[in-house]
Amino acid sequence: MTPRLRVSEAAQLAGVSPSTLRAWESSGLITPARTGRYRWFSQRDVKDLQEIASLRARGFNVAAIRSMLRGGAGPRAAVPGDRPAGPPGGARAGAPSGPPEQPLGEKLRAARHRRGLSLRDASRQAGVSVSHLSAIECGTRNASLAGLQRLAVALGIQVSDLFGDEQRPQRRLVRAGQRPVLDTGDRRVRIESLSVGAQLLEPHIYLVEPGGGSQGSYHHDGEETVYVLEGEVEFWLNEVERHTVRAGDCLTFPSSLAHRWQNCGTGRLAMLWVNTPITF
Repeated sequence: MTPRLRVSEAAQLAGVSPSTLRAWESSGLITPARTGRYRWFSQRDVKDLQEIASLRARGFNVAAIRSMLRGGAGPRAAVPGDRPAGPPGGARAGAPSGPPEQPLGEKLRAARHRRGLSLRDASRQAGVSVSHLSAIECGTRNASLAGLQRLAVALGIQVSDLFGDEQRPQRRLVRAGQRPVLDTGDRRVRIESLSVGAQLLEPHIYLVEPGGGSQGSYHHDGEETVYVLEGEVEFWLNEVERHTVRAGDCLTFPSSLAHRWQNCGTGRLAMLWVNTPITF
């Protein structure tokens, strides 16, 4: 029988903390075997963990590492000699590969420094703990979609500043297979941009697996409308209004209301979501 290792044992062999392995699991980099609430790792899994740790140390972020998973078929990190998988989000094949993208945590830290905020000040304004924000900046934890929104407001930036390609040219037509994708680190939520270079409004397609959602509430300036294409979603506004929005329904509300949402159905949720002004 193949030896099975607990999360603490696998983390020690990989040279990372158990909480880092849990963060990698939530972001879809690894999928350990489970028995009840216990996670189990094989020796092959440990080799994959060591490779992921090596890629992280070399500056690759979660999105880049996920794109290198062998064939995109599972939690296998790329190994020397493998052909990297195509770029995520429908990017053009054959595009020249540049230097590794700056990790999300480093972008957040740089934005915080530009704002002149300490960890304590930024965490208080964003409504997260100092330890949580520090872990996000160090790349050992992922921020929820709601957390990213609150951090962006506190740091005076847009969420897209943390993911966008600053060199992407403006264009009027965005083809179905060329939509820029925002990788939130939650494999259950995929956000595709429907515009590149718009000045006043911001349309996205949200594709959400059951149970996926904002993982908390957030608010900002503006107004937004959500049209459900498929499935159903539960919205809470200011923790007072509760709306179940189904396929064909449309919900419009001021963005200043604290809002959170979750796919409450048993199938995939697809939403057309438009914000104005541009906040994401």
